Amino acid sequence: MKLRKRLLYNLVSLQKFSEEFKKILNDLNLSLKEFSELSNIPYGTLYKIYKGKDFRVSTLIKILETLKKFESEEKKDFIAVIAARTVLNNLTKREITINNKKYIIKEFPANTLEECIISAIWAERLGAKGIICAPIVSSTIEKIVSIPVVVVIPEKDAFEKVINIISKKI
Repeated sequence: MKLRKRLLYNLVSLQKFSEEFKKILNDLNLSLKEFSELSNIPYGTLYKIYKGKDFRVSTLIKILETLKKFESEEKKDFIAVIAARTVLNNLTKREITINNKKYIIKEFPANTLEECIISAIWAERLGAKGIICAPIVSSTIEKIVSIPVVVVIPEKDAFEKVINIISKKI
């Protein structure tokens, strides 16, 4: 059953909702703090939910939107590209076939070093087979993920070149 449905089925009481929320975080191997960062919901608000306290509908919507990102309609292999939106706008391919294996190219927009690091962790948890990122964050990302990381210097056809490089490392 999808994560969002599991949570919504337990809206019958705050206690049941809290218990299911705890189970989902455990299933995703996420701490409350990590979920707070991913969802942009204050830690204090999530802690209250965790303890079975009342919350706003807007908070529920944010929780569901965050969980939706963990649900994949199809479990296709993908390569994560972490970059600023202006750089990602130059990315034209959404899927690539290498050695008879298809990979989806998923964009992870990030404008700060912190957002890049969070996106890298998120990408790995979602099942990315590799990460393409800027040189400035690559050494940090390599220390925190266990999948291949390849650096891209934005230029014409740069992404196609690095996608071929990362496919050889997967």
